[in-house]
Amino acid sequence: MLPEIDIIGQEKLAESSIAIIGLGGLGSPSSIYLAASGIGVLNLFDDDVVELSNLQRQIIFDSSDIGERKNLAAKKKLLNLNENIVCNSFSERIGEANIDDCLENSEYVIDCSDNFETRKIINEYCFRTKKDLISGACIGWKGQIFNFKFSSSESPCYECLFEGLDEEDLSCRESSIFSPLAGLIGTFLAIETIKNILKLNYSEENFLEINSLTNEIKKRKMVINSFCKICSNK
Repeated sequence: MLPEIDIIGQEKLAESSIAIIGLGGLGSPSSIYLAASGIGVLNLFDDDVVELSNLQRQIIFDSSDIGERKNLAAKKKLLNLNENIVCNSFSERIGEANIDDCLENSEYVIDCSDNFETRKIINEYCFRTKKDLISGACIGWKGQIFNFKFSSSESPCYECLFEGLDEEDLSCRESSIFSPLAGLIGTFLAIETIKNILKLNYSEENFLEINSLTNEIKKRKMVINSFCKICSNK
């Protein structure tokens, strides 16, 4: 019923394929809304199992899933939500050796991983294959959303902002996080992905930062870092 989407837009969603890397606090709400929105194919990647501590923010799981593989438990929930989608799940950790094979059949990539090493591998792959990358992160009260449209030669990349950071950042296992914030950032990832598919992203800002404690929202336009080793062509 939304005029910007209509039947044609819904058909585009049904024909699309999306990889979600990580089914934690961000991947959970993102996958739920994408399944409910009628995305044709969801390819899920997570090599972890459900733990009690996950339930605070990973809303796709419940206590009966503790000890189960996240990818399998999530697939079951998503197909119960929408049996008309195709949901493929893989208990694999994305790395340099397998990323081409893992993401070959996905048109769009949502990065919900929690370490710089994996994010940079995903960033390089998406830039090289010209696939849109929607990436999210949150810690404490703050969250970030990045939308890199690599089909455009003017798009910056993740490395442009984090070129000097090679060590892993704190994961949710090692730091605190305000649980509703994870749901908010994950939902934004689904929103941005859907808008990319439908060509409805008119904003020039590709970096959104949210402080859930102060309700501050900052939008920024990232540009190519002339020293970036990935996208500066130098």
